[in-house]
Amino acid sequence: MDIKQCMEVTKKYYSKWLGEDEILLGDSKGIEYLYSTERNRAQYGYSAAFDLYLFWQKERMVISYGDKAEEWIGRWKDEIRNGMSAAEVKQVLERISGQRAGHGVKYVLTAPPSVSDAGARILVGADYEEYQEFWRRCHPGSGDTGWLRDYFDEMAGEHMCIGVSVGDRLVSCTDAPGMPYMEKEVQEIGISTVAEYRGKGYASAACTKCIDEILRRGRVPVWSTGIENRASRRLAEKPGFSELGEIIYLTM
Repeated sequence: MDIKQCMEVTKKYYSKWLGEDEILLGDSKGIEYLYSTERNRAQYGYSAAFDLYLFWQKERMVISYGDKAEEWIGRWKDEIRNGMSAAEVKQVLERISGQRAGHGVKYVLTAPPSVSDAGARILVGADYEEYQEFWRRCHPGSGDTGWLRDYFDEMAGEHMCIGVSVGDRLVSCTDAPGMPYMEKEVQEIGISTVAEYRGKGYASAACTKCIDEILRRGRVPVWSTGIENRASRRLAEKPGFSELGEIIYLTM
């Protein structure tokens, strides 16, 4: 996959989320309201539908809504204006609907990885016990892990478990969140690091090698995180991701 294709493919992916193919590929500015049946169903990997899904960029907003949000659209149109920050739009949505909104950031890969992946390796089936021990350290108090082997084998088969070890113990490792759209073309990167090893560059190394593997296998890596997750936002920028836009979403 050519790095130059990442922007187009990533925009196509988030257009699918909004419910109209390639809507983000145009040069439109201003505010667009889009009714979509995508808002009436839960996307793969999520337990509930996003009744409103708003994609915010500096000069553009696309507001995708479903049946449950229709009663509020008129009032939102009266108050949402060009030039508002995403945080200001979120306040309007919450005040009118009486619902708490989620707020996240979406990233696009704009440059080849700029940090070293030294020490990162692709985990294979024989590494399962090491991965299981790592997973338990990251999720203390977790219950039954009978499902974990199949999950690991699937990710390892796609070269999506990229780990960094200190001594003989895995301390940071990527994973592969399920993709509700374009799963053969796009892959989001997840990352977990044992608490006492954070901030030491291990996650950057794992993510850098993971990006290389995703590109090598003909797909586009994407990254998303919550607006308040500053650690994840800093981590995204180290290997070459840039902010594409912010999202605001409501489940009613």
